[in-house]
Amino acid sequence: MHIYKKITLAACCLLSATIAGAQNEDAVNTFTPYTFYGIGDLSSPGLSYHRGMGGIGIGMRSSRTINYLNPAALSAQDTLSFMFDFGAEMQNYYLATSTHSSVNNSFNMHHMVMSFPIWGKTVMALSVLPYSSVGYDIYRKETRPEILVESGDVTYSHHGEGGLNQVMMSVGHSFGRLSIGGQVQYIFGSIDRFDNVNFANASEISRVNSGKLIKASNFAFGLGAQYTQPLGKYRLTAGALYQFANNMPIEKIDFIYSIGGMGADTLRHDSNPNARLLVPASLGVGVTFSEGAKWLAGVDYTYRDWTRADFDAPSSRSFKAMPEHIIRAGFEYTPNRYDIRYFLKRWSYRGGLFFENTYLQFDATRIKNYGLTFGIGIPVGNLNNALNIAAELGQRGTTRDNLIRERYWKLSVSVSLYDIWFVKQRFE
Repeated sequence: MHIYKKITLAACCLLSATIAGAQNEDAVNTFTPYTFYGIGDLSSPGLSYHRGMGGIGIGMRSSRTINYLNPAALSAQDTLSFMFDFGAEMQNYYLATSTHSSVNNSFNMHHMVMSFPIWGKTVMALSVLPYSSVGYDIYRKETRPEILVESGDVTYSHHGEGGLNQVMMSVGHSFGRLSIGGQVQYIFGSIDRFDNVNFANASEISRVNSGKLIKASNFAFGLGAQYTQPLGKYRLTAGALYQFANNMPIEKIDFIYSIGGMGADTLRHDSNPNARLLVPASLGVGVTFSEGAKWLAGVDYTYRDWTRADFDAPSSRSFKAMPEHIIRAGFEYTPNRYDIRYFLKRWSYRGGLFFENTYLQFDATRIKNYGLTFGIGIPVGNLNNALNIAAELGQRGTTRDNLIRERYWKLSVSVSLYDIWFVKQRFE
């Protein structure tokens, strides 16, 4: 084995341990009040390669990149190749109500994925990825005259941070045109939520601090399949992915403390080590149509029913969990991947869009999330090494009915490395 292969493998192991350790700590990885509910924002799907095309991947099949979005797609990898991809993400949120606005930013490591053949046409991928993120700071001043007369200025604050991460093992096998695959995920992490009431002008009234602390860990499972049909110089690939429901055991602490006034007191401190958090099953289907390495276009659809999930939502707002529908579409165009004269013709140009009818509904208003994506793939060294960059512009929510509108952009950058292993060298 070449020395640089050993270095790459060592770097993979080191980066895996580093990311797993870092992501196990509480952190604000996103800034959106819509993570006030449930397990927060589910992570954007795919590597930067996929995200530049709207996040499609269920029906995508390529030997040049790792596609963990459907484990069946892994079997497209060459039987002597090793691939490694790691990336980071930057997010910017502009939040607005009918009267106020704010801006927040975050930057985080996003993923580390490696894939390699294990036997014949069977390929394995190991991944460290975010699963969901929680991050919000909400402040509100009391405006009811009858309370202001008795208590003076009163401020309500809500703060949340943390999220869930996943370590995933995926395996895919090819039976010619038909491929199948499975994945096992270990999901872990913690979510902390704090709700405080502060009395600015009344020192005799106690400040009230309350919150919920959640620690979760469990295994989850998924199955995938793909079928490819050649059509002359074109290729049609259809895929399906089913992820089983995950009734996740959690450790949950509910507390209410009073501080100040006549002294400190514990009003409530309930610990429940046997609570549950349901993440429902999901079904996704996708299809792509392509011409060799020149161009590809595809669409994905995913359905997940959250109506039975317990979000432990506060009674102050009429919240209802709904079935979730997600549509993603995208394309990739490479003028001439093998051009030796014009470097820009070897670049890959990507675009896409997505629409999510989310599971969040307040009163009669359903929260929708939609946007456009753009991406490029810049070859580095050999044909399959690349720097992939993806940008996402989107909007979620509305300012109507006292709700919050988010306008955001996300920038994802990843490095994809490709090498051939297990080939005997003629010269040392």
